[in-house]
Amino acid sequence: MADDPTRLDEWGLIAKVSHDLRTPMNGILGLAELLQDSGLTAEQRRSVELIQISAESLLTITNDLLDFSRLRGERIELEHIPFDLVGLIDSTTRLLGVRAFERGIDISYQVAEDVPRTVRGDPSRMRQILTNLIGNAVKFTHEGGVFVLVTLDKIKGGKAALRFIVRDTGIGIPADKLDAIFDEYAQVDASTSRKYGGTGLGLSISRRLARMMGGDVEVTSEVDKGSEFTFTAMLEPTKEPPGEAPTDVTLSGARALVVDDNPNIRGLVQETLQSAGVQVDGAAGVEEGIQALQTAADEGTPYRLLIMDAWISRKDGYEIAKTVRDDPVFADTHIMMLTSAGRRGDGQRCRDVGIQAYLTKPVSGDELLSAVAVMLGEVTTRSLTLVTRHSLEEARRRLYILLAEDNVVNQQVATAVLRKRGHTVDIVDNGAAAVEAVTQAEYDVVLMDIEMPEMDGLAATDAIRSTPEGETLPIIALTAHAMGGERARYRAAGMDDCLTKPFRPQQLIQMVERLGAATLAATAVEDPPPPPPPVNLTEFRRSMREAGMEETVETILGVFLEDATERLTALEAAVQAADGDAVRMAAHAFRSAAATVRAGNLAELLHQVEVAGEGSDIEHAAELMPQVREEKAAVVDFLNQTAVL
Repeated sequence: MADDPTRLDEWGLIAKVSHDLRTPMNGILGLAELLQDSGLTAEQRRSVELIQISAESLLTITNDLLDFSRLRGERIELEHIPFDLVGLIDSTTRLLGVRAFERGIDISYQVAEDVPRTVRGDPSRMRQILTNLIGNAVKFTHEGGVFVLVTLDKIKGGKAALRFIVRDTGIGIPADKLDAIFDEYAQVDASTSRKYGGTGLGLSISRRLARMMGGDVEVTSEVDKGSEFTFTAMLEPTKEPPGEAPTDVTLSGARALVVDDNPNIRGLVQETLQSAGVQVDGAAGVEEGIQALQTAADEGTPYRLLIMDAWISRKDGYEIAKTVRDDPVFADTHIMMLTSAGRRGDGQRCRDVGIQAYLTKPVSGDELLSAVAVMLGEVTTRSLTLVTRHSLEEARRRLYILLAEDNVVNQQVATAVLRKRGHTVDIVDNGAAAVEAVTQAEYDVVLMDIEMPEMDGLAATDAIRSTPEGETLPIIALTAHAMGGERARYRAAGMDDCLTKPFRPQQLIQMVERLGAATLAATAVEDPPPPPPPVNLTEFRRSMREAGMEETVETILGVFLEDATERLTALEAAVQAADGDAVRMAAHAFRSAAATVRAGNLAELLHQVEVAGEGSDIEHAAELMPQVREEKAAVVDFLNQTAVL
């Protein structure tokens, strides 16, 4: 059997298992995140959180097994690209700082002055090692904190011998267990695994990666006193600018300060910005925030962005913002105001003070990053004097997207995320259908699964690139493979970028809208493609066919047409009466009907009205009504002409 060429080796088996696990995990994590944004009770929300935690733990185990197998089979090749070492350390410690805060401990770091800032190496693997060591320190520390120190041992042969020390005040490790913890599947004892979780592979993987970098991982520890892990590596100092970061965002490198006396909100905002590559500091009070601004300016690294609460420790945030704006030292700092409840006149007050963005809590991650991108000029929009939730909606470009994916759950996750953003999505379930669809419609972006029946994603991409319509069309690979070099392989095959399953909704949105915006800029001088119809009849008929109810399509559309005017009248009456609950209920009922027949834009507008009603923001609901009336008329006209005669 050992010589049977058809028999999968260990690497092939684990790679296949990893792929097969990632596909359903994409559905679990994606749908769980979508559920979090719906109207759940506290008990339901906690259940969804536990689903996410369990799925993420399973993903960690899958990743560890895959990496371990690749290392044993010597199938990992390290990248050799320039990257910002200090920035990587900063973002890693800050991301893990959120977890540390939840445990009531602190994380801090220090980088010696002689450590080169930009080096050549593998930033993803460096981050993996640091995340493992710092994450373990946080996990096993109940009080005190974690400290990370980076020093330069020497420069030899054009390479820097760097030392990364991670100290904690945790439970410590018995002396007779210090060597064993680097063994595969090892824990200090069985109770450690039960209490803290983990595969027992993290340290083994970290040591093997460190040795590939010309270094090692060592440990000293004392029970009940803490541990010190030392990771060494040989990296090449360089003055080259950092290469493309292994992430799908466009805000990397920006520097921001978040001032909010609510630690939970401050932590969430910081975590969201950090996920996009923004370097973020936090301050709990006014004096601390002003001092941080001043110190950064004095050091020649001023903050580009200040995000602050409208009411901090019983002090008026607008007055603080005015103080900042009046100081010429902070002339280039953009200011965003977050408020728990909007009041009449806030917009004008922001303009008077010089605040560029104003958002009401709770703020979604997508909304926050979109506002920051507009403020910092990373995206092209029409001129906006004040960035608000409403202006973002108006400015955002609606994209026409083709999704080629044969997994029904993954179809549902991706389309729900994208349609919630106002984009139109067509779905095909194989590569041949994707090629045909591209020749029939003018899409802005194609999401292409790699493994599909009839024709796979690589063959479909090659065929699309040979057509006039697909020569420059952005194509994003969707894959459950997590082997090294995937992004480079797919780009070589003609794809523009790659998303590995399971992916976060935010990752999908950022990549699609980034490439879609590039398409818009490249074709700005040409006539724009015709907008998608107000009702996606193709999708509606397909969904009814899959449900075995295709014969009811015309009946449902007829009922919608009969009820649409009555539903709109009820909504307008609720707005006129300034009854928030009535607005919410009327908008919700109308939205459900519109969503059923796939009137996407109408459903999204009604969702905004529903949210406004829920927050008793009658003024905004009234502002949206002209758009609702216009879109309702477009839907009715379209259905009368094409579907129900």
